Amino acid sequence: MIKLNNVSKVFFPHTPNEVLALNNINLHIKPGDFITVIGSNGAGKTTLLKVISGAETVNEGRLTLAGKDITACPEHERAADIGRIDQNPLAGTAAEMTIEENLALAFLRGKKRGLGQAVNESRRQCFRQALAETRLGLEKRLQAPVGTLSGGQRQALALVMATLALPKLLLLDEHTAALDPQAARQIMALTAHLVQTKNLTTVMITHNMEHALRFGNRLIMMHRGRIILDLAGEEKAQLTVPQLIEKFSAASGEDFADDRVLLETVHQNNVVA
Repeated sequence: MIKLNNVSKVFFPHTPNEVLALNNINLHIKPGDFITVIGSNGAGKTTLLKVISGAETVNEGRLTLAGKDITACPEHERAADIGRIDQNPLAGTAAEMTIEENLALAFLRGKKRGLGQAVNESRRQCFRQALAETRLGLEKRLQAPVGTLSGGQRQALALVMATLALPKLLLLDEHTAALDPQAARQIMALTAHLVQTKNLTTVMITHNMEHALRFGNRLIMMHRGRIILDLAGEEKAQLTVPQLIEKFSAASGEDFADDRVLLETVHQNNVVA
């Protein structure tokens, strides 16, 4: 599906503030993969997703999507094939527009715009069916301004928008981090449902080790801009959080010292798919 070959990203090059955010990354994401990504603060996780989506350019290396070289393609050209949601519930939706207008924009993303109506009854029915999967009653509120929704409802809408046109790749950057525990549980359940039923190739960053182990078929751990662990199948399924921390220490030569990750793992490990 997508390959990163020898990808490196440097911020503020040739200055005292130079940061090597990605260090010679090689990653092959297969069709149908649901990859969870974990690592300490500054490990390069968000930069990895931005490079894949086109929000950041690479300094070295090459990216291909479904066999096409996209290294030089800007973000808007990748938008038809790549859906992305970040942790801010306000970022993925337009507050001044209605729910159905937001969905219409998502439906038309990457497509040629004609003179026909953006929203007709056929599309409206499609929107209702997609929203019904959130189990939040949003299918009954198509004319409601998005700004009137709660954070969890907006993130649920963002998920529907990102998956409506069946992207080749879905990128989730800590998309439950800003939500309260109940909303986070709902969004993770919806995420798991959409990924499975739509067979979406997905990369999800999380600060919760329990989530990283519980969700998806593959886990990668990053540290200082490198991928230091890539676990899948039974090896991933049988791991516990303490064992994962031990593997991190063995691979990195350092103790895992990100308090945010450890605390979120303790307090939010009751989230279920």
